[in-house]
Amino acid sequence: MGRFKYLLFVAIYIALLGVERNAHASVTPASDGMSPAPAGVIGSPGNSLASNAFAAHPSDRSLMVRYTVLPDAGSLVATGAAGPIAASNVVTRKSGTSAVRAKNATANAAPGSASNGATSASSDPLILYTDIISGPNSGGERNNGSYLTIFGTHFGASQAESTVTIGGQAVAQYILWSDTKIGVQVGHIASGPIVVTVGGLVSNADKTFTVRPGHIYYIGPSADNSAPTSCPTMISRNSYSTPWGLTNYASKVEGNYNSSTMRTPWVYYNCMSPGDTLVFLNGVDYPYFDGRGWHSSLTPDNGSVTATAFMTIMARPGATATLGGEGWAMVGIRNTGTSTYTVYSGLTLIGSGDGGQGLSPDANDRFVGNTIMCPSCLGQAGAMGGATGDIALGNVVTNVSNDRAVLPDGANKQYHAVYFQGNNFEFAWNRISKTAAYNGIQLNEDGSKGFYNFSIHDNDIADVYGSGINLSDIDPSSGYARVYNNIIHHTGVNIASEGDGNDPHSCIAVKGYGSSTAVGTVEIYNNTMYDCSSYLNINPGTSSACAVSIFTGQPNVTTKLVNNIVYQPAYAGSARQNVFICGGGRSISGSNNLWYSERPSWSTAPATSYGTVRNPRFVSATDYHLQSGSPALGAGIAFGGLTRDFDGMLRPKPPAIGAYEFSKSDSAASASLAEIADAPNAVDPFSAHRRIVFLSISLVSLIFIGIAWSRKHS
Repeated sequence: MGRFKYLLFVAIYIALLGVERNAHASVTPASDGMSPAPAGVIGSPGNSLASNAFAAHPSDRSLMVRYTVLPDAGSLVATGAAGPIAASNVVTRKSGTSAVRAKNATANAAPGSASNGATSASSDPLILYTDIISGPNSGGERNNGSYLTIFGTHFGASQAESTVTIGGQAVAQYILWSDTKIGVQVGHIASGPIVVTVGGLVSNADKTFTVRPGHIYYIGPSADNSAPTSCPTMISRNSYSTPWGLTNYASKVEGNYNSSTMRTPWVYYNCMSPGDTLVFLNGVDYPYFDGRGWHSSLTPDNGSVTATAFMTIMARPGATATLGGEGWAMVGIRNTGTSTYTVYSGLTLIGSGDGGQGLSPDANDRFVGNTIMCPSCLGQAGAMGGATGDIALGNVVTNVSNDRAVLPDGANKQYHAVYFQGNNFEFAWNRISKTAAYNGIQLNEDGSKGFYNFSIHDNDIADVYGSGINLSDIDPSSGYARVYNNIIHHTGVNIASEGDGNDPHSCIAVKGYGSSTAVGTVEIYNNTMYDCSSYLNINPGTSSACAVSIFTGQPNVTTKLVNNIVYQPAYAGSARQNVFICGGGRSISGSNNLWYSERPSWSTAPATSYGTVRNPRFVSATDYHLQSGSPALGAGIAFGGLTRDFDGMLRPKPPAIGAYEFSKSDSAASASLAEIADAPNAVDPFSAHRRIVFLSISLVSLIFIGIAWSRKHS
């Protein structure tokens, strides 16, 4: 009988081992109406994962799942037998062999905040903005009406079964699809909310499209050197398949161009009416002049445009169409100041020389998704201009004043990447980089009372000589002045061509040169700033290099700093500098900021009155997401109207400090990461079928127990 006792003990141990190996954790799709996964991956009944899913990390708080085929977009819910699995430790990763979509990871009874990982809010498709907000629903290509480009997050790498609807009706044509941008032709829809649906997940519906009258005309890449005919004749011959052509008369003498004898962009624009759309097709490249005497490739000047009848000048979604060019027209598109309410979308606009600009808009214009360049530009201007009521979203401003053959010392102090003058504007989701212009975005400096009702948010600003954002003339007593959710890095690089070392070298400067401003507060919150004062590496003795420069030109203006991160690398000589706040500003308020310098400065005042000196723990010197354990996570205070971070993630309460809310992992090899969708060949065959193996062992062991028990009592 001793032998049977021994065998019985071994069999019970093996059986329990097999059961335990399968009780650690499982992953099942949530019952939330998501699209079913492919057969063989998520089975039935119970919608459990296929047999090649296995195991949990020994901590029982971090799920480790592998399977060879990733299900279609949907929700995953983690459950564990030995304890709750925090949602913050459930993340997803793309397969090395196939494109997959983001998943929603949630957890059972997850303790604490889930702000450190993928949550359901993080993977839902999110529409941030669109290029146009109204247009015709007929005419144009295939009689399917306006082109619409939608910008956002979590759309998926390709369309697959995903859809776009407007007012509940499907759009007519999909032209491009990426994880952050969708281009469609609206078709015969009615006015209503725009909705993107990806794998059963539905986007926000707060962005709308309004149907209005208008015609759609096309300019193609072919040259046409014939003299223009009458507008009715040219219009009757225009279509998507038979677009207008432009002259290729390549003279650099502007006076040689004549709009009555040459087919320039303005000739066709002149035939349009309020509400019409001019579409440039792929391959259009017009660096020449439009014959109007404004030193521009296109000069919009229709004074009859209204807020309900926008003029639209755009590239077809996904097309490359260029106006202006270095050494040619001074301005790509210059609005003469008479044509307000114009949309510019998807174009490449290049300025040139003294006073050059890629885009010089008028009041109440909307410019979205354009690429603006001005390599040889200087003067008192900016590569992109801005005026009262303008909306600038998702533009890329790059290669500004960085043609060293023409400008060996970069631009002068009056030339900037972006130069705004006006109230009631929004500047958001833009990218500024590769510039030798002085400031990234400059609010006009002319000693006036100042500007108000503006927001500068969710921009990525880098590579500028002076300040990333310079608020020269502001009047927060007359309306809001907000700067938030921006990533500002590698600024204060050098002095301007005619400047000196005492000019500001900072991420944000509040100069306040207006003289008659009443009491008011400019709000600067949840920005992430890194390497704001690179000029310290060239001139360690400068006294005006710091992250935030606040002047006393407007003593009634208070600068409120809340939830910002400042990280300054080890500059040469920074031990003698205050690298956080400088400029002699007296009116500062705020709290919950993080300040850090790799080489401690001689003084941290007054920064420590508005926060603490701690390392925010960025992922790297080029990735400013927060590692797990960052003191910035959950350390901010709620700020009215701040709902999402730079990535579009919903912010919890309390929010994180800085522009990013959710952290990335410390290491791709960390055991706390759930590795979903390993490449098929990377999965050990035994590991892939471990569950079956242990279940089989358990079953055999139980049979063996039964036999042993029977023999014992026979």
